[in-house]
Amino acid sequence: MLAMAGCGISTASSAGAATPVRAVSFSGKYHGDATLLINNGSVTISSVKGTGTGTLVGASTVVGKGSAVSSAQCDPFTGTGSITGATGKIILDVTKSKSSGCSSGEGGPVTVTFNGVAVATGGTGKASGASGSLKFSGTLKLAGTSGSQNGPYTVTLSGKLTVKG
Repeated sequence: MLAMAGCGISTASSAGAATPVRAVSFSGKYHGDATLLINNGSVTISSVKGTGTGTLVGASTVVGKGSAVSSAQCDPFTGTGSITGATGKIILDVTKSKSSGCSSGEGGPVTVTFNGVAVATGGTGKASGASGSLKFSGTLKLAGTSGSQNGPYTVTLSGKLTVKG
């Protein structure tokens, strides 16, 4: 492919040239509620919902879900989610090997401090085709460490994304 480009041979189809991409910085802050089911070392994060503001998408909502295996005070977790604003949507996957949630205790009430990396796997509008990584960190307050739990969270995200256009 490089050799062909060097010889001046075009590989663009008759449908048109490739859509240009650009790098953008993203930062956002969100707050809301998370619902979890903690049962014998298995944690199901059934719902994360919140509101806030993020560059690229403006005033926006965040939704997600995930899971973890609780075996220590700090455990990795994984999940999927999205950030949606009037100008676009960013689709995210949390990287298990680069995430951690740490409880302040073994019995409630507790504060869970969490951080990690969310990988953008797509998007729409101003975030069309979003790719890249966002670092995140936040806290979640829970009444207990077993059974059905619901509590408020705050999270900040920042990083570089590549988007179409």
